[in-house]
Amino acid sequence: MQNVFAMRNSELSSPDEEFAQNFAADALQVLPENAFAPGALIIRSAPGGGKTSLLRMFTPGPLEQAARNKSHAPFNEIYQQLEEIGAISNVRPPLLGIHISSNGGYPEIGPPLSKGAAAGLFKALLNARIILRTLRAISRLIRIDYDDSQALARITIGSKRSLREEGQIPLKGTAPKLRAWAEDIETRCLKYLDTLTPDSDGPDLPAHLGIDAIQWLASARFLVDDLPLSCSPLLMIDDVQRLRPWQREALFAECMEHRTSLIVWIAEQTKVLDPSGLLSESRHERDHKVVQLERVWADKTAKFHQFAMAIADRRLRQAGIEVQFDAVLSSTPLDRELLPDINNAVAALKEYLIDGPGSVPKYEAWVHSVLEADSTDPFRFAVELGKTRILIARDRKRSTPSLDFESAIGPESVSSGVPQASERLLTREYDLPYYYGVDRIARLASFNIEEFLQICASLFETIYGSRVVKGNASSVVSAVAQHSVLKKLADRRFKELSRAVRHGEMAQRLVETVGEMAKSKTYSPTAPYAPGVTGFAISPEERLQLAEAVAAGSSAVYHDLAQVITACVGQNILDMREIRHGNRTYTVFYLNRMLCAHFDLVYHYGGWQRVPLATLIRWASGRRGTSDFQKLL
Repeated sequence: MQNVFAMRNSELSSPDEEFAQNFAADALQVLPENAFAPGALIIRSAPGGGKTSLLRMFTPGPLEQAARNKSHAPFNEIYQQLEEIGAISNVRPPLLGIHISSNGGYPEIGPPLSKGAAAGLFKALLNARIILRTLRAISRLIRIDYDDSQALARITIGSKRSLREEGQIPLKGTAPKLRAWAEDIETRCLKYLDTLTPDSDGPDLPAHLGIDAIQWLASARFLVDDLPLSCSPLLMIDDVQRLRPWQREALFAECMEHRTSLIVWIAEQTKVLDPSGLLSESRHERDHKVVQLERVWADKTAKFHQFAMAIADRRLRQAGIEVQFDAVLSSTPLDRELLPDINNAVAALKEYLIDGPGSVPKYEAWVHSVLEADSTDPFRFAVELGKTRILIARDRKRSTPSLDFESAIGPESVSSGVPQASERLLTREYDLPYYYGVDRIARLASFNIEEFLQICASLFETIYGSRVVKGNASSVVSAVAQHSVLKKLADRRFKELSRAVRHGEMAQRLVETVGEMAKSKTYSPTAPYAPGVTGFAISPEERLQLAEAVAAGSSAVYHDLAQVITACVGQNILDMREIRHGNRTYTVFYLNRMLCAHFDLVYHYGGWQRVPLATLIRWASGRRGTSDFQKLL
């Protein structure tokens, strides 16, 4: 039953109406305000970030479904979001979304062809497919049969000459003639790919000098029955990480160096970025904008939660379970199964505080204050007791011995992370569930929708078994059951790490040691980095050293480390962020949230530890020193 949460099926194979109906409108909030301005927009994410689904929403079919059914749920939400971002407007022509996949032979173009011949073949094939996809999109927009040549002949195309040379694309003609031209180019390209030999570089090779279809599309005038078709072409090129590096460079150069009035979106996985580029200081690019999906969602945590829940609810309805996802998952550990354990924790903490610190005059009032508080929730009461224990431990570490008892002046002002740290220490010490509830589940997804759906798929077996197989429609998945499912998933994620990322064994060793380091800092009695440590940081100078090591090649000391770290960032194993601390900006690498669950860490983006590059090299090589963790400040 896990396939009910398989997003890729919905993205690629479902009819337009079904796709639009299951599309979560909140996904549109990742787009910047000027998403439909002329120029290039780069949309990046780790695998499973939702790029393909986002792009498909702007093709004619789903847009038409949203407009046609705008007064009915759930299309009304989608239509409203489309209006808010300017995709649908009364003052501008409708979008003509043209979706181009980077699958279909492009990566096969290379040796034994010469470099020039390979480039010409790639550009010819891409030109042909942009034109064919454009004609299909127009046919869908005006609702005619693309395969009916007579109906297609109603469309004619005229294109102004660009400032550059004309290229090989016909400037004008009927749609059937242009289709025939593009199909011939595509057929010849694919024939060459099937029969590549060292002497394939012949005069009949369908080689083009440039990706002229971009210029053609920017200046084309489409007419239907001799009347101008008012539309704004939006060229969307998907899965660009599949291209060879030189192909990607050629595409980027065409889209960014030669400015046109065309709207171009390029979607690619973060892993395609060159390590030196990823580690270099970011700079403003005037020719294009970049949207990193996980980063956008991280800045809109509540919106991602809403977006994720909407998708989960739709998947449950597809499985015939008419209930909201958050309604079937307990968000509290207060059930009959756990109450004895919670009460035991309360009793143990009270005994410790009363017989220990509470017997010292300085802390007596602190302990009595929390004991006398009116609490009907034993779990929250246990957290308050644990918080007091942390504050007393901190005060004892800070204080100097004195012959006189100090008067009780009350605990220090409590930072927001201390109660959260108390809960994590408490749940681990007394074997209580910690990873449960829709909010924590959404956070564990590390702002990646496919990771969220994997979590949902694991939980769905429990939901399905209880509600469908056993017929218990009122049952709720307990906190204990959720915690158990998520821990197993997290453990499996860690075990698969060596195969899931480049330099996998080194990446796994580095992640394991970072996790153990974070655990040692998180579970200190004073909780010094409340709510807990979940990552490591390097200085600006060290980040520059990593970038220089990549440029210098494999002989550089930090080359392998840079490759490992950037591979982990590209696969959403590490989340790279810039964080200001004092008067310096550090680069912080947070562990993926599911990996945090593997190491029993907090689900928050909490504290981090500054770790020297030399230490990171040892960790990645499996040579952790016994005093490594103690040396870290």
